[in-house]
Amino acid sequence: MTNERTKQNRRKPTIRVIRNLARSGGTLIGKCLGCMDHVTMISEFHPSDLNTTQPMKQAHEWFGLIDNKDIQRWKVRRPTAFQFVSICETRASSRGDKLLLRDWSHLDYIGVPFTKPNYGFALAEMLRGAYELETVSTVRHPIDQYLSLLQLPFVSGKLDLDSYIHGCFKFAQFAKENRFYRYEDFTKEPDSTLQSICKDLDLEYDDSYKQKWSSYSTITGDTQQAIGRGSTKKTIESFERKPIDTVLLSRFQANSEYQQTCELLGYSP
Repeated sequence: MTNERTKQNRRKPTIRVIRNLARSGGTLIGKCLGCMDHVTMISEFHPSDLNTTQPMKQAHEWFGLIDNKDIQRWKVRRPTAFQFVSICETRASSRGDKLLLRDWSHLDYIGVPFTKPNYGFALAEMLRGAYELETVSTVRHPIDQYLSLLQLPFVSGKLDLDSYIHGCFKFAQFAKENRFYRYEDFTKEPDSTLQSICKDLDLEYDDSYKQKWSSYSTITGDTQQAIGRGSTKKTIESFERKPIDTVLLSRFQANSEYQQTCELLGYSP
């Protein structure tokens, strides 16, 4: 009985996860969090794809969580996604850091051009049972996010509008049921927004991010010149809404899931 109670009372290790869809300001917010002291952030991680965003390379070359012996051993037998995360969490904790996973939520909800979305939370499904999860999401107005997505050559021409809206709606449902922050609010009040995100994720807020975020480079995402706002700016600025073609706007507004998404996240349609 005593051993059973000990097992029940033993706290599972905690892994922190931040979720965001592509082109919703996640890279900029990630830079601000990732550069904080005692935070080690693996970017755009998804259990189904350990190749595209190269999380093992991030852990090895950027953060020293993986050593050369691991690399040699994995050439013979590649670890599972769970084994990889477990090693990273253990080694980050051993040096006094907290592991933060920036979830590659695009695969779960939009998918194009990599996969078909399942509209779930694959990372949580993998980690539940072994870890406590602290999760927040960040969101952006669906129209601005869509117009920004179309700037990506590998997405443009492949993204069906109704499918995109459905993915946004399913993500908005998750965000509403959990803790979420709007990108637009972050750009207006970055300090208070980051303080709240850190509190939710049980991270120590580090005010020196203001001097460090713009030069923080150990991150994947919108880091190419002239593509992502989070990559080239030296200051965090609020932007006006992007202009949209009236025909396209009418298509958005005629979609009931778009209307529901805006209502869930507090946006004007």
